[in-house]
Amino acid sequence: MKVEQGAKFECRLHIPGLDWPLRIDEATVRWVDGNSFGIAFSRITPEEFAKLKTVLSALEENE
Repeated sequence: MKVEQGAKFECRLHIPGLDWPLRIDEATVRWVDGNSFGIAFSRITPEEFAKLKTVLSALEENE
């Protein structure tokens, strides 16, 4: 499957330490470079956003 800039999809992020995958209702591909691509979260519930903020804070503490 080819990934193209502007494509939208639903995704799950499996994060160590979380019982369930983090659910992103809609992500949009912002850039593509070979086999790599970047996404922006276009739609996420407030509950999932709170979990994401907790995960990111924990990552910052471990730097």
